[in-house]
Amino acid sequence: MKKTFKLEHPKIKVPRVVDSVKHDIKKYLKKERKNTLPAGAKYWGFDCKLGASEETAVEVQLPSLTKSIDALVEKNSMTIFVEITAKALEGGGTPAVETPQESPEVEEPSPETESLRQDRRAAARRKAAETTPPPAPKAAKPIWPTQSLKSSQED
Repeated sequence: MKKTFKLEHPKIKVPRVVDSVKHDIKKYLKKERKNTLPAGAKYWGFDCKLGASEETAVEVQLPSLTKSIDALVEKNSMTIFVEITAKALEGGGTPAVETPQESPEVEEPSPETESLRQDRRAAARRKAAETTPPPAPKAAKPIWPTQSLKSSQED
């Protein structure tokens, strides 16, 4: 997104125009984040430039973009230039899930630990049975017909 916004409008006040600029930026970011990532990438990153014009634009971090827009408006600038470029990032640091080098041997549970597990499960079932309320009684069927006697006599 590479766009110059004009803050002057004959009917709309400047704070509302600034809000619409911020909304357009958020809408663009949301749209770009929905795009499918290329192979090997973990998330989308954004390079941002902001200034009164394209020549005076400086790089800004994405989290401080809206604050920078507010600061630019406080300086009475009537135009805002915004350039946002999406880039796929691989993500540095340690991966979220580590893959083990060797597969660990799975030990079979001893009979003692298996019996402890069964005892815990049985205790949990008993506790659940004690805390659940009994089922509500079923509603009785009416003995009399649902139609009134007057309507059957009139026919």
